[in-house]
Amino acid sequence: MAGGKETPRQKMIGMMYMVLTALLALNVSSAVLEKFAIIDETLVALVETSIVSNEEIVKGIEGSTVNNAKVNEAKKTAKEVRELTKGVLAYMDDIKKEMKTGDDKKPLKDLVQDTHHADELMMSGEGESGKVSMAQKYEEQLNKYVAKLNELVKPTKPFAKITKRAGEYKSFSGPEVKKELLEQPYTKFAFHGTPTMGAIAYVTQQQTEVLAYEREALNELLKVTEGDVFKADLLVAMVRAESNSVVAGTNYEGDLFLAGAASGGEDPIMFKGSEKVEVKDVEIRPGERIKMGKIKFRAAGSDFDENGVEKKSFPVKIVLPNREKPIEQVIKYTVVKPNVKFESATGAIELYRECGNIKNVSIPGFTDLSAINLTCSPEEGKIIPQGSGAYAFLPLKGRMTVKVKLGNDEIFTQRFDAVPVPEPQFVLRVQNQDVDYKKGVAPSARVDVTIRLPKAFTDQNKKDSKYTVKSMEIFTPRSGIKSVQGDQIKLSDYGARGGDNFSIYSVEVVRETFDGRKVPVNFQFTPVAIPVK
Repeated sequence: MAGGKETPRQKMIGMMYMVLTALLALNVSSAVLEKFAIIDETLVALVETSIVSNEEIVKGIEGSTVNNAKVNEAKKTAKEVRELTKGVLAYMDDIKKEMKTGDDKKPLKDLVQDTHHADELMMSGEGESGKVSMAQKYEEQLNKYVAKLNELVKPTKPFAKITKRAGEYKSFSGPEVKKELLEQPYTKFAFHGTPTMGAIAYVTQQQTEVLAYEREALNELLKVTEGDVFKADLLVAMVRAESNSVVAGTNYEGDLFLAGAASGGEDPIMFKGSEKVEVKDVEIRPGERIKMGKIKFRAAGSDFDENGVEKKSFPVKIVLPNREKPIEQVIKYTVVKPNVKFESATGAIELYRECGNIKNVSIPGFTDLSAINLTCSPEEGKIIPQGSGAYAFLPLKGRMTVKVKLGNDEIFTQRFDAVPVPEPQFVLRVQNQDVDYKKGVAPSARVDVTIRLPKAFTDQNKKDSKYTVKSMEIFTPRSGIKSVQGDQIKLSDYGARGGDNFSIYSVEVVRETFDGRKVPVNFQFTPVAIPVK
């Protein structure tokens, strides 16, 4: 920071001043003096421009809307720097005014060609005991300015003094420069033997140095406030759509807006609620990347309106580097009630009680159902996943409420009615033929008692269709009532003869369930009588 950053124009003018000063030492004609007037006029314009520029920087500092201690302190310091600079510039203007005024308090008649007035004015009293020259006071004022500026801004590398001696300029660093010149004190180098117009131009040139120092100090303070301003170097066209999925034939609606983004630099910290969001570089155009946070979560709803829509929202927060206050926003969105489909092989809607009713579950619009989870109350039954979106529903009561979840979020509820299993239909068969009750059966026949069930039930509940005759009670005229185990009756075992009738009075049936249990089947049995011929 030290030394001041001069513009090319300032460097050029400064070099011209040094060249003209050197020419004076060679007693060049009075035309050289006229050039000092031109240089001064140019420098004065530069001073005026610099003042306006520096005041704009102060306005930028004061215009920061951030309210924190660091920024407020920077605003206060900027005002102090501006007042300090205005004070020393006014003092230097007064010095130039005195240089332009003669001993009679009137403007010098031939200011441009005057060769001694400024020298006498500034150097008078120097070296005399108890006296301080104007040149010495001038040097003291500029040194105080630099010291105070360093105190206010506290730069990492302090500003160097403006009152340099000849040896501190590169223009006087060559071996041809006299040692006497290099050893001169600042006051003598600056003003001794200097024509009045040259001295005025010199003071104006040092005013540009003062303003260059001020500009650099103010820019450092501006960085403090700009640290709370996000600088966007990329502009991105974006659309906030009502929905990214549109049904054919309906309107696509969205708001087109311009977003500013920063490329490179330190990553911002992004949050969805209190959850930190991963930030990545995303390519928006070939070779251009910006920081984006990926937000992904399962949308859930529990209070849908009559149209199956629920309005929801979530907060987001972005913390930018060096910005005390984060950027916060509430993002609104709508959740549409999913249309969960439960399908079976037979198209049956109801469930059979205590059966493993197979249902294929699908959700239009969802391609990955790996996270789907179906639950019900244990009192109502249980649900067993079968893979590939299939589930076995085992209701215990007349109604079963199934809740569909994605992860931990409930997205759908469906109630099913559960009906009792179908009653068995008994068919008597002999030698794989249905018994003809009119023709009867032979005394030596073996009668098989088989069970037939509705096709819709067996198709949907294959694992629950295993009905078995456990036992029967039969009656024959010669043996009376007998208990028969299993599903076969050998008439010869009971002494059957032609002309007899044998009857089946009761049948006990068990059913093997989906989960491997054997349960009794409750039904109303109508006794059967079969003639023996």
